[in-house]
Amino acid sequence: MVETHHKTVFKIKLTFMLLITFLLKSNLYCQSLDRIKEVDTVYVFFDKSITNTHKEYQANPQKSIFYENYITYSFNIIKRNAIFFLSNTYKNTDNMREGIKNDERIEKKIFLKKNKDIILDYDFFERNGFKSTFNLLYKKTIYVIDKDEIKGKKIKVKQVDMACFDCFEE
Repeated sequence: MVETHHKTVFKIKLTFMLLITFLLKSNLYCQSLDRIKEVDTVYVFFDKSITNTHKEYQANPQKSIFYENYITYSFNIIKRNAIFFLSNTYKNTDNMREGIKNDERIEKKIFLKKNKDIILDYDFFERNGFKSTFNLLYKKTIYVIDKDEIKGKKIKVKQVDMACFDCFEE
């Protein structure tokens, strides 16, 4: 009798957790194009476990300070077309010489909820078209939130540059 009760309670808890997870996932990033057009800063949520996403650390054989923390995040649509988000301590070598660093900060986990309308994920790019999303974001300030860098209730937010090489050729 007690064992049956525990199994029933376990099934109810499991069902409840799955439902909550599904609802959070579907509502975590509920952005609209109109809202994205209005703002000057957006955040890209990067999860390397999703198909067509890649994270790569830049090789640094010459031990250059510029490439010390260089990471490329990419959304690959097809083999030769990809959108890149380039994370580095410095935006360029001029900024490095002047000591101007890209913004990188730690936020509390509530940041995700407060900014859900301006946090974009791979699905947003796919849903709204990669070319139109790239063109929409091109002149905005962009930050990456790397799922791998979320530790407990702390989230690392890194300013990045966006690039697209051979992108969207007709």
